Amino acid sequence: MRYKVYDEEDKKERTLEECVTPLEVGSVGRVQVKKGDTREVHHFRVLEELKA
Repeated sequence: MRYKVYDEEDKKERTLEECVTPLEVGSVGRVQVKKGDTREVHHFRVLEELKA
């Protein structure tokens, strides 16, 4: 599933690709993101679900 989300840590909108966990629009979830060789936990506010 693909979602348009607002990244609370980076203060910007981004798109989550290939998200395995179903997310609810309007909810805030913790998601692990990969930055280079490291993984960080970011809080994302789900704005909308994008159709394929």
